[in-house]
Amino acid sequence: MTENKNAFHCSLTPRFTDLDTWRHVNNSRIYQLHQEARMLAHLDLLGPDAWFSDDVRLRPLRSITDFRRVTWYGSEVQAQVQVQTCATDSYRVRSDLFQNGEHVGTQQALMGAYQNGKRVDLPSATRERLETIANGDAEPLAAADYVQKVSTVTDFPVTQQLTPRYADLDADSQRSEAALARYMEQSRFGAIRHLDLGGLGILIASMDVSYLHFRAGWKPVDLRAGINRVGNSSFVFTGCATSEHGLQAVANSVMVVIDQASSRPAPIPDVLREQLQTLKI
Repeated sequence: MTENKNAFHCSLTPRFTDLDTWRHVNNSRIYQLHQEARMLAHLDLLGPDAWFSDDVRLRPLRSITDFRRVTWYGSEVQAQVQVQTCATDSYRVRSDLFQNGEHVGTQQALMGAYQNGKRVDLPSATRERLETIANGDAEPLAAADYVQKVSTVTDFPVTQQLTPRYADLDADSQRSEAALARYMEQSRFGAIRHLDLGGLGILIASMDVSYLHFRAGWKPVDLRAGINRVGNSSFVFTGCATSEHGLQAVANSVMVVIDQASSRPAPIPDVLREQLQTLKI
């Protein structure tokens, strides 16, 4: 990663309630640490009132989160945020998390602007400010072809309904980015909880989410998921959330099978591979 004198740095504290059943910080909470670091950088760059979004709202169009190492409770997490590129209607942000001297995670976020629920260009003042600090260090993102794949699947092996909650709204009364990331987690868990792992474990290595809209609603949300690839020690879940306003978010999640004693990747045994094959889309 290229050093940038305009990078923003802050310290974040994992909470006890962020832990999962493996007793490390849950992946959806890691996502929220990236979001918090990104928002703090936003305020530092554009002013303390920049979190108000009563006109044009800046929201992610896509985020790719890499979970490099396990993050633990009881130690501060240091974050570095850099604006990479800026265009008329979008900009790229990279955040990196560090704990106990180790690089534990990275997120690349493609941000866009919305007004009255529709995509618009970035406000000119925002774009001009972002252009002054963009470091130009951003590789092209891979095509989000999983969105098209989901739109053509008629029968997912795993389906479930989720009742939206008040806590799923953000400060602008929209369905929050964090809630949609949790929905993607829940869509995966609906399938994983039925797998017989035979003493092995599963960790998420990366999650690529495309956000189609942030409109809130109170009717049940349909979560659907299936597996689109099975490798030697990993497999890829494709999941989506469909609300009363249509397809809202789609994600590809790379899951790694691990040996719990060593925490190292382990080959997928034949019994588990057969179970995964029944979940393919």
